[in-house]
Amino acid sequence: MTTNDGSDGYMPAATRNADPAHSLVSALQSYSDTYLQCRGIQHRWRVTIDLHITEKLEGGDLVERHFECENCETERRDRFLMRVDRWSVYRLEVLGAQYKYPEGYLMSEMGLAEHPREILRHEQLRRALGTRKLNAAKKASQAPQAS
Repeated sequence: MTTNDGSDGYMPAATRNADPAHSLVSALQSYSDTYLQCRGIQHRWRVTIDLHITEKLEGGDLVERHFECENCETERRDRFLMRVDRWSVYRLEVLGAQYKYPEGYLMSEMGLAEHPREILRHEQLRRALGTRKLNAAKKASQAPQAS
C-alpha cells in the first residue's frame, strides 16, 4: 500500500530517503566541542589502574589495564592473556579493549554515513574558522576608532 506522498504508510518518504551524511552533519552541529575533539584527534588517555592480573585461567592469566580520557571521561579497559611460550618466556597477548562512553557521546549517525570521520573533521574546521572569525570581529570592535 502506498499513500499520496509515495510513502508506505509506516515511515514518511522524506525520512526514508534522507541522506545519512546530511543527518550526520545536522547532528554534529549541536555536538559537544569536547566530544568532537576526542572523536577527531582521539582520546587523551590517563592510566587509572595499571597492568594487573584479574583472573587465573587454565591457558594463562587474564591481565587488564584501565584508562580514562582526560577530556570526555570515556573509560577504556585493555585486556591481555599472559602466556608462557615454549622457551619459558612470558608474553602478553592482546585480547582487545572495552569502552564505556559518557551519555551523549555515541551517535547513531556515525554508523550510517559514508566517510563519517571526514565529515566530523569538516565540522571541526567549520568551528575553528568560525571561532577565528569571531575573535577577529571582537578585536576589531575593541580597537580604538580613528576620528
